[in-house]
Amino acid sequence: EFFFYLMLGTMMIPEQVTIIPLYRIFREIGWVNTYLPLIVPSFFGVPLYIFLLRQFFRALPRELEDAARLDGANWWRVYWSIDLPLARPGLAVIAVFTFLQVWTNFFYPLIFLHSSDQATLALGLAAYASAHTQPWHLVMPVTVLMMVVPMVLFFFFQRQFFSGLAPIRFFVQ
Repeated sequence: EFFFYLMLGTMMIPEQVTIIPLYRIFREIGWVNTYLPLIVPSFFGVPLYIFLLRQFFRALPRELEDAARLDGANWWRVYWSIDLPLARPGLAVIAVFTFLQVWTNFFYPLIFLHSSDQATLALGLAAYASAHTQPWHLVMPVTVLMMVVPMVLFFFFQRQFFSGLAPIRFFVQ
């Protein structure tokens, strides 16, 4: 519980406060101007998503686990056969949130990617729009593309998305 609350406390620290130490660390290990600073830190978990999954797993009925244990299932079998399929809506919510965060991320690519051939779509769109004198007829199609992809993703996952948000209790029991 202590480490969970400590991890929740890290959500109160703004990203802009940690960017200089992060940049220095990534520069020392040679990750600046690569995609690694954009990919690897997410493997260690985002506090909001850990919180959402914890609350989702706490809302699952324990009677199913107890019944599986009476039938002789071990911890791994209970997790794989009961908990994980029931958590699919919660995982879909996190997948949609993660995609939206990565798709629209402007700050980290701006800091860590220095070459224009590695620019993300959001960074390239901003660079193109600022380099020319208001080329709205060229900027708007790319802006629509940046909106259409998340809308299509949400369209395919909307049932799991809303059913995944319903059982999450946002208060710690």
